[in-house]
Amino acid sequence: MKVNYIGIACLAVLLLTACDESKYELENLVPEEYHKVLYINKSGTQELTLYNTGELNTYAFSVYKGGSDPSLTASGEIAVHSQEEVDVLYGTDYRIIPSGSYSMDTDRLDFASEERSKVVTLSLSTDLIGAAMEANPEATYVLPLYLTSEKDSVNADKSELFIRITDVLTPAMGFTDTDIQPLSYTYGFDTESVEVGFGLDTDNNWDVECQFVVDPGYVTAYNAENGTAYKLFPEGNYSFEDVVTLPTGTSTTDLAVTLNGNGLTPGEYILPIRLDNVSLFNIAENAVYPLVVRVVGIKLDRAGWSIQANTEERTGEGIGNGVATCLLDGQLSTFWHSQWSGGSIPLPHEIVVDMKKETTLTNISLTERQHDSYRDVKGGEFFVSSDKLNWTAVGTFEAQKVLEEQIFSITPTKGRYFKIKITDSYRASNSSLAEIHAYGID
Repeated sequence: MKVNYIGIACLAVLLLTACDESKYELENLVPEEYHKVLYINKSGTQELTLYNTGELNTYAFSVYKGGSDPSLTASGEIAVHSQEEVDVLYGTDYRIIPSGSYSMDTDRLDFASEERSKVVTLSLSTDLIGAAMEANPEATYVLPLYLTSEKDSVNADKSELFIRITDVLTPAMGFTDTDIQPLSYTYGFDTESVEVGFGLDTDNNWDVECQFVVDPGYVTAYNAENGTAYKLFPEGNYSFEDVVTLPTGTSTTDLAVTLNGNGLTPGEYILPIRLDNVSLFNIAENAVYPLVVRVVGIKLDRAGWSIQANTEERTGEGIGNGVATCLLDGQLSTFWHSQWSGGSIPLPHEIVVDMKKETTLTNISLTERQHDSYRDVKGGEFFVSSDKLNWTAVGTFEAQKVLEEQIFSITPTKGRYFKIKITDSYRASNSSLAEIHAYGID
């Protein structure tokens, strides 16, 4: 007869009070039904996604033997609730998966004295289960298992394993991350190596050949959708293996990409690598990896430069602080701030830098004020001029509220002066910055 395990608290008290007794006395203190207790280790509801690989999917779970004397032998069985029992117990549109769609390597569990656990392995047919789910899309398919014993105790709280099938999917190969993460290299760089991760979305038991190509149309479509102006990374400045095998036992690996900077002008490029074909399964939606490369000009020496702004805080930020010259002093602890004492100057705020000689500028960088909250500059425009009278618009920027230097690409333009026009702030009409740098090519 099956005995439910419901007296764990009482058992604990008995064990504590009997700690000084002999084994014989302990056995007499603890009721016989608690000497050995069986239970499913990970019981309750378990959600399971199946993968249609052409082979049976497997799911393993463990049954444990505990109690006051787990050295005793014990036996139990794994059984399946009937559809009628499921209807009564749950009152939901649960359907038991077809009887021919699953099997267990064993449903009879006989524990020897030294055994404390046993593993039961389920085999599941995705073809049969998938067909049933497709035929009844409103139903939820389950396999309701329970542990029982004719002569030994079973923990009633850990006797059920309710496997709920969430989906049957065909495995798909794709890149592990397709977010744009720009890589910055200095103008004139030689060779750089990049590892691009890709893999299968389930355990891999096969050798899967993957073919990669470059998709030029991706750049055009991306620019049109996002209002950007990325250039296609030039052919001849990169190399990678066209075909890479994902070996059995490995779910993810890397595609090694080599970049060289020979002849690359400063700017922002995309190398759009497409997973074009696989020998098994499907190609995932994340089939293109946008390898973004930013070629940055050489950081210019600011010695001798001068600077002015149409607004600055000359008194309120302390001696030597708040003024435009702080932007060129190389000290992150100092900062320029738009005027606030005696009244604020409305946006836009303009900063003009005189480099004292003409240079082809390729990038301008901004470093926000090093403050927990006041990192004010949000967006604006860049201009370049040779005479400080006629200005050429060379780019716009959107700054993040971060402490690190932010480098922005501009249209490479020759000039002596550059202007930063701040049109948007994170804090009303306030603007502040710690440092300004420029990058270029002579």
